[in-house]
Amino acid sequence: MELQRGQAELQRVQAELDQYEQAGDRVNDQVVQMFSQAQLVVEEMVQDVSRDARERIGQARAHERKIVADAMDTAGQQVRSYAKTAQAQMQSIVDSFATEVDHLGDTQLPGDAGPDPLPNGRSDWQIRRPGTP
Repeated sequence: MELQRGQAELQRVQAELDQYEQAGDRVNDQVVQMFSQAQLVVEEMVQDVSRDARERIGQARAHERKIVADAMDTAGQQVRSYAKTAQAQMQSIVDSFATEVDHLGDTQLPGDAGPDPLPNGRSDWQIRRPGTP
């Protein structure tokens, strides 16, 4: 009877051990499945982050190009404005010089006798030859 009880206990313990092993195998399978799912989720997240990073880099480059284009446009406008101002100043200087030159041409220089008062064009200092009017 003792032997039967021992065998029954042994069978019970073996059955219990089998249940634990089966439960352990199920847990191991579940853990492996969870890790596989986690890996897939992480890979998808990495792809999303990479795609987002590429989009942001593209946007940053487009923004940079716009900033440079705007700066070039502004610089071009400033250069054109400066050139117009410089041209107007140079024209003013040229006009001023032309006025001064015209004014100098209208005034007599010191020592200039002016127009000849004699009707035949001879001045007093010229010597007249006999027989010439």
